[in-house]
Amino acid sequence: MNPRLLLLSLCLATACGPSSSVDEGLGVVHELDTSEQGITAFVRAGHYKSWLAEPTVHDTRAPHGSKVRVFFNDLVVGSLRDGNTTHPMGSILVKELFEDDGKTVRGHALDVKVTDGAGKDTWIFYEGFGPDYSNNYYGRAHSTCHGCHSDGKDYVTTPLP
Repeated sequence: MNPRLLLLSLCLATACGPSSSVDEGLGVVHELDTSEQGITAFVRAGHYKSWLAEPTVHDTRAPHGSKVRVFFNDLVVGSLRDGNTTHPMGSILVKELFEDDGKTVRGHALDVKVTDGAGKDTWIFYEGFGPDYSNNYYGRAHSTCHGCHSDGKDYVTTPLP
């Protein structure tokens, strides 16, 4: 096998660290282009702002910084309200990441369920920071994200507001 293809395959299988070269190539899931560029454009444009959201910015645990606010699309809202142990494909959560002042958005984290079923490879995790969003965490089963999110119901750790 070509050494470059082997390295890329290993990277995709293990969800390497920050990378803007990984593209899951899944196309549109629900209303979201799941490529890294598509997610970046989505969060930067604020397309999630009409979704159900936590009422205020609040303190959070690492690694997302000190202040956050989470938005939930309708699919994950319905699933969480129904008490499901797994969420449907197309479930999306967006976490606005704030500076310590609690007013300035410095980046976004986004989780999107890209296949039905359970398991760490059913979600794409994304975290990017402004102003240019050039060194994002992005990928399926991303080990950095999976570690904390595995504590949640089907990797969702934030309760509905």
